[in-house]
Amino acid sequence: MKFILPVILCCFNLLSYSQSLSESDIKSLAQRINKELQGMDFGNGITVKGCYAIGRTLVYQYHVNEDWYAPENIKTDLIENLKKSGYSELYFNNNINVEYQYFFENRLREQISIKSYELANLNFDLGEYISIDGHPKAKGVNLKLRPPMGWQIEEGDRPNIVQKFLFKNYNYMIIVKDNIMFFSRKEMSELLSDDEYVNDFLSEVSSFLTNPQILNHRIVSVDKYPSLEFTMKGEMERLGIKMSIIQKCWVIFFEDKIVYLQSGGLANNEFAALEKLYDLVTNSVIFPEQYDY
Repeated sequence: MKFILPVILCCFNLLSYSQSLSESDIKSLAQRINKELQGMDFGNGITVKGCYAIGRTLVYQYHVNEDWYAPENIKTDLIENLKKSGYSELYFNNNINVEYQYFFENRLREQISIKSYELANLNFDLGEYISIDGHPKAKGVNLKLRPPMGWQIEEGDRPNIVQKFLFKNYNYMIIVKDNIMFFSRKEMSELLSDDEYVNDFLSEVSSFLTNPQILNHRIVSVDKYPSLEFTMKGEMERLGIKMSIIQKCWVIFFEDKIVYLQSGGLANNEFAALEKLYDLVTNSVIFPEQYDY
């Protein structure tokens, strides 16, 4: 048996397309790909069956022989092929998903789906730990985390923003505010189990947006402290310009303080790609003092 990953080859310049393809454009693109590739023999019993589009998804189909089977890491290899060939940038920028289907005697043998955000050329490595201990805006909170590698690190320009990490139109911020009183972890966990309290809290924190939407929320722990994780979307206006933004936030109830870890930016395809990175940064959070006892 042989592990075969046919490389997508097109005899025309895909990058000549604009960076804002409609579904009609994607359909036309699929028709051109189909015309160029249909019947192409990659060797080892693999030939191109065809290509078509469903909405914003390009579907590539192949005939394979009886001995073919998909390698365990086929999806990773396909993504790498698309990045090396340069097509990933086109697909990512235009929110085009890709699906690969492999048939033996007209029976589907394997199907691999790749979302457009998975094709982003982003760095998901984290830098070394930085600490806000002793920072005048930290209000006594001792927290450290690993910022995204390569992002610009700046001081906050508003009273409660301790630090912010910037990349293009996206950011990750550490914000510390005073709570109304001291809450133990047990007390805060019990309070967060109250749906009415949580819904009121979400309504308040999203009130700065026009037409706010809470896309999801759940109760989690961030380094053993009860926290509210949620994603919200809405519109903001700056200097007369309206923008659609999306944020993923963690609200950590730390004794008599509230720590907000706020990430996000423009509501576009890049946010979905960066969400994994935001999760990694938050998962790196440590409150060191709790380990001193």
